[in-house]
Amino acid sequence: MKYNMKNTIARIFNLEPDEIESIQVEEYGDESIAFIRITDSIQHCPRCAVSTRKLHDNRTRELNHAVINGTPFTLVYNYRRFKCPACGKVFPEANPFAAPHSRLSRFSIIRGMTMLKNPRITFSQVAMELGVSVNTVIRMFDKYAGITQIDMPECLCIDEVYMVKYKQKVYACVMVDMLTNQIYDLRPSRKKFELSSYFSSISYEDRSKVKYICIDMWKTYRDLSYTYFPNAKVCVDSFHVIQLINRMFTGIRVKVMKQFDEKSEQYRLLKKYHWILDKDMSKLNLDRIINLHYYHKELGTQYISIRNLLSCMLQIDPELEIAYEIKDRYTYINKHYEADKIEAILDDFIDELPMYGMQELESLSRTLLEWRNEIINSYDRYQGRRISNGPVESLNARLKTVKNNACGYKNFDRFRTRALYSLNRNSSIKNKR
Repeated sequence: MKYNMKNTIARIFNLEPDEIESIQVEEYGDESIAFIRITDSIQHCPRCAVSTRKLHDNRTRELNHAVINGTPFTLVYNYRRFKCPACGKVFPEANPFAAPHSRLSRFSIIRGMTMLKNPRITFSQVAMELGVSVNTVIRMFDKYAGITQIDMPECLCIDEVYMVKYKQKVYACVMVDMLTNQIYDLRPSRKKFELSSYFSSISYEDRSKVKYICIDMWKTYRDLSYTYFPNAKVCVDSFHVIQLINRMFTGIRVKVMKQFDEKSEQYRLLKKYHWILDKDMSKLNLDRIINLHYYHKELGTQYISIRNLLSCMLQIDPELEIAYEIKDRYTYINKHYEADKIEAILDDFIDELPMYGMQELESLSRTLLEWRNEIINSYDRYQGRRISNGPVESLNARLKTVKNNACGYKNFDRFRTRALYSLNRNSSIKNKR
């Protein structure tokens, strides 16, 4: 047992077995305690670097050392203190087990910080694994989480994530490199004056590197982009344009539906089977037969293909049919047109909307006209990829995982550090001694 444990300890701390002078392992129920002493060697004064072997006294440190082979493990380290013959400083011998004034072994710190690279792992889970308090893990994280700032991206995506417990500033602003999916930064607010101060602190040279900025339809982002990024094309993410048009269609569908009695077949069809209208037609299996569960007089059947049901629902009201055609046409434009042709196509699409005399389409036309240039810019491609906020939306989902697993963060700086540490590939464990 003694020989095996000596070799195990040596392997864990990257020591040779002969560097361990003595080791004694005792078991107390479900816990193991190792009393360990390393071999005496020449020490160097941290103040004046003079070599010495002049012993001052012996002391003991108790270190939490995570779990070995499923058993909670504690190191009781018997160490020497030396006195420098030149300057008189008293100092402990160099050791591989723990940093000065720390009760966590280096192995425990590395293990805990490695676990925290997983955004689904919480501080509580690490505390249970290491056998320490949650506050100890939090202090360890604050001390050892290493964040490396990435270079200013050429394609910068900007979005926000909702912060539940950070009540003073509800939305945090997320900035992501579209090409690498790395978080550039996370700011505690999306308010204009706070982001203005932040972007002003970045050098003009760095801001000039940005070629594209992709945003949602938040005017603050657009204003800031034109102000602080002189060489960037500002783009609206295509998802948000589609979302805008889908909301227009949903508003018209609900308006038409409410014209009928709640017990009418028209109302029931538009309410229960709205998913057929909402979905992109190209993604529907139009020949699929569905069971309506009871006989519909309007349809003359209980079983009907999606193609026929779609046609029947659109015939309920001409405004619904027009809105559906508009929605379906823009979806096709978004998928199949490139940057060299989109300007003329989009202008024709916008000009046509007011001709139908529908308030919803007139409002949609005004919004698309306001964002026309940014929508056209979004059809550009950079390094073979269309400009999109897809990477930041994906990261937002993982940010919500980090936030929700902790039931929210009251300390925004800690949330920012956890996000950058867990989600960026270039983060590391600091070597603090």
